[in-house]
Parts: sequence; C-alpha cells; structure tokens
Amino acid sequence: MGTSSVKAALAEIVSPGAVNILGLTSQPSAGLRKGNIVDIEATARSIDSCLNELERLTGVEIQSAVCGFSGMSITAVSNHAVIAVANPSYEITEEDKRRVLQLAQNVALPPDKMIVQLIERQYIVDGYEGVKDPVGMMGSRLEAEVLIIIAAAAALQNLQRSAERINLYLERFVYNPILISEAVLMPAEKEMGVALVDLGGGTTEISVFEQGALLSTSVLPIGGEYITRDLAIVLRTSIEEATRIKEESGVAAITMANSEVMVNVRNIQGNEVKQVSQHVIADIVAARVTEMVQMIHAELAQTTYLDKLPGGLVLSGGGAQLKGIAEVMEAYLNIPVRIGRPDNIRGLQREYNQPQNAVALGCICYGAQRTSPGLMENTHRFSPVFNKILYWFRDLFG
Repeated sequence: MGTSSVKAALAEIVSPGAVNILGLTSQPSAGLRKGNIVDIEATARSIDSCLNELERLTGVEIQSAVCGFSGMSITAVSNHAVIAVANPSYEITEEDKRRVLQLAQNVALPPDKMIVQLIERQYIVDGYEGVKDPVGMMGSRLEAEVLIIIAAAAALQNLQRSAERINLYLERFVYNPILISEAVLMPAEKEMGVALVDLGGGTTEISVFEQGALLSTSVLPIGGEYITRDLAIVLRTSIEEATRIKEESGVAAITMANSEVMVNVRNIQGNEVKQVSQHVIADIVAARVTEMVQMIHAELAQTTYLDKLPGGLVLSGGGAQLKGIAEVMEAYLNIPVRIGRPDNIRGLQREYNQPQNAVALGCICYGAQRTSPGLMENTHRFSPVFNKILYWFRDLFG
C-alpha cells in the first residue's frame, strides 16, 4: 500500500518455486501519506478497486493475501542470541532453531511498536560462521544473528482494518525490500554486497545486502511525489498533469534536456494550454533529484562504505523510470548503478517487467518459494473448477 499506487498480482504455482503470472493490476491509492494510512475508508476502496480489476482479469475470487509493507515508522535492529543444543547427541534440531530465534527476537519495545519481520542473517555453530540453516548439523552451541524489522503498531493495525473493510484476510506482512530482492537481485550481488534503493511515491527505502541477507535498512521521507509537486507548483498545473509531464518529458539532469523541445502544459482547470521547453522542466526535476541523491548518499555512508559494494546499487520502484536517474546516481556515488527489473521471474511479459512492479512480483516469488508440496496438493483439492494451484499476493507501495 503506497503513496502513489496500490498493486496486486496473482500467479499460478506450477511447481515449488516456479510460477506463472496470471495477472497484475494497479490503481491510484487514496488515503495514504508517506506510505502511512490517513484514511481507512479511502484506502479500503483503493484496495477493493485494485482487487476487483484483478478478479475480472483472471476470473479468480481473491480472499486472502500476503502483503508487502513499508512506511516512515520502519526501523531495523540487529540482535544476537546463543543457546546450548538440547539434543544429547548434539544434532541440531528444528526445536533448537526455533528456540534461538525466539531468544533473538526478545528485544525491548515501546508499547506503540511491534515486530513486522525477523530476518535470519546467519547462524554460528560452535564458532563456525556463515551457516544458513543449522538443522541437522552437529554442535553443542548455536548462535543466531538476526535483523528485526520494527514498525508502529498503529500502521499495521490500520492496514489490517482497511483489509477487513472489504473482507480480505492478510496472512502475513513482509518488508518491501525483502520482496524486491526476490525479484530483482542476483544471488551473487546479495552475497558480495549490494545496495537496493526503492524510489516510491512518498518514501525511499535504502537497504544493503551482504552475505546473502539483509544487513541494514532505512526509510527516507522523500519520493517521486516531491518532483511531481514541484512541477505542479512551478508550472501552475494539476498533480495529474505534472505526473504526465514528468513521465513523458522529465529527465534527471539539465544536460539531458533539449531546449528546442516544447511541452504542452494545461492549467489547473484544464481549459488552457501553454508551452514550456524541456530545459525548464529538467531544471525543476534535476534540482529535486540532486537533493534525493545527496540524501541517499548520506544514508548509505552511515551504514557502509560505498567502495565495499561490489554489486553496486540497484534502483527499483516507480521513481526508477525517470529518464537518466541511474546515470545521475552513478556519477554522484561513483559506483555501478542499474535499474532493477523483476528478471528473476522467467517468461514474464514485457508489460509486467518494470521496476514499479518489483514488490508485487517479488511477493509472488516469496510466497512460491515458501509453499510446501503438501499445501499445494491440499489447495489443489479445494480448487477443482480451475484445476490449478492459485495464490494471490498483494503489494502496496509508493
């Protein structure tokens, strides 16, 4: 659920980890500001509209979802826990893993905060680091290093209530960068070190992955709507018209603009048209882009050294569509920058393979990888009409 849009995706699980995208829909979001709900009823209508379109497109009734989540209330806390292996034979069991994770998430939280997600960074068995899954290994001491994603309880409750308004059951909340990473990052990038920047409408999420897991993350109160509002104010036009101008004629640097190209701009009422040069538009856009890049650089400098990101930086979200933004960021940060498209889903239609769809399609990947064969068989028995295993996953992002 984002400041600019609500997106929903539905897929058929053809085998564990493999999916066939059946449909993806998007609707303008209402009732949100900087990724947070400010009007439950308006938000519920946005979700309902997006789902109704998806149901018409696929012919499948949607009753529950896995929901991507972000917002300005997000914080991340690293923690470490140690237990003694309970098994007399020193074989680590699922129960040992559950106990160490339970201990790792025991952090002091104020009453208005709650844990969204616990991310397992690594396990350490008798001092041996880098273990991804300790179950079945031999050892007497098990340690876990985790990253705990924390959010305002009210933000999650409001999201839950918006879904309840339309009789939608939210099965799980998953932090957006985790979902995006499933769709756009290569395993080698996540292992070596890569920064993932999701440019949303009202917020920008900056996450660093290393050794295959999320290392740090933060959310900035900036996004594509800042550029849109500047255009609307300076050009004296509507937000809708400013959005169109940004998408069709906006560039991230003045040097990329052509002063001979003229752009039609309608006034707020929509009954008069004037012309401005692309150079004027670029001047407005570039000023805000520079400010955003500086803030992203400052945030990354607090958590990691830019020269320690062999995978460079990957841009996703609707803001990544701005022409030239990858080149501007690459020149400023002096590291490789690429646009993150959901290429990890094979056979994806070109219309879906866009950076603004990364969270929705990442949600599909996330769910498919965590669906057991037994669950697939049970779902199959309850869906004889379609004779397919259907899962639906919702992303709401700015």
